[in-house]
Amino acid sequence: MNYFTTLLSSRAFSLYLPRDLKDDIERYVLQHQKVSTTHERAPFRRQLDFWALAVAVAIAHDLPPLDSPPSKWGAKVVDTRAVQLPDGLCELLAVVAVATFGPNHEGVDDPKQIIDLGNCLAGAGSPELLKKLQDPELRTTPLDKALEFARTTRAKTLIPE
Repeated sequence: MNYFTTLLSSRAFSLYLPRDLKDDIERYVLQHQKVSTTHERAPFRRQLDFWALAVAVAIAHDLPPLDSPPSKWGAKVVDTRAVQLPDGLCELLAVVAVATFGPNHEGVDDPKQIIDLGNCLAGAGSPELLKKLQDPELRTTPLDKALEFARTTRAKTLIPE
């Protein structure tokens, strides 16, 4: 566990996704499928996975974070005590916090402010991600679309393999 994972796991924080997109998001999350479905139809195992890609989409597409608190526009999808945030995601959130707040800002090592920023970025990136997943191209599955979108997002952010 690295410093930022420890920092962001120090207390319980809520991760939010847009309330008005809840049904659309759940359609692509495997844990919410009531009938047997495949990863091709529901490419995200957990809502945390959707949240993480939505954050990356907002960053890669230079979308500004939503400017109101997540409690106004969002629905809680996970508690950080219930799931372990991956080290890479914690590092990404830390880098984005430094870039957004500046290196001397108190929010750079305030886990609440970092998570709030992540929530606002996930809120901004969710519509774009859903738009890509709902693209009506007939021969590709949502999994194909999610993987291709993740690849192009990664290329835009220049994250090395």
